[in-house]
Amino acid sequence: MSQNKRKKKYVGTSLQKKILTLVFVSAVIPAGIVGISLYYLIFNLIAYQMVFPEAIASNLFPVAQQIKLIILIALPICLVIIWRIALGLSNRIAGPVYRLEKELDMRISGKKTGPIFVREKDEIKSLADKINKISKFADH
Repeated sequence: MSQNKRKKKYVGTSLQKKILTLVFVSAVIPAGIVGISLYYLIFNLIAYQMVFPEAIASNLFPVAQQIKLIILIALPICLVIIWRIALGLSNRIAGPVYRLEKELDMRISGKKTGPIFVREKDEIKSLADKINKISKFADH
């Protein structure tokens, strides 16, 4: 089983770049919008809506500073985690497609013959099986 595990998570194909960007951006942008909105709501609207904004503001500023510090520490960690998840997801899609393309290129150039083998759990297994059938290498 360990011999079938992909060694590289980033294969660098345009498909993987598009998927990686899509997953990363679709996680970061909504999180950023929600975070900024909550920060604005809590510290600006509440402070200005109270009867004594100076007294509230003097209590809110230290809290705001602590939250900024927490955000500065947590944001890079969250971005790295989101990036790793996006990389893993993009690899699950782009990795098998890349491998299938390489297998087909080797057959086109004559460097390899025979059926195309892919992992059982790969989403492109049915596609590889159909290519094998067309190429008369079906297991059936």
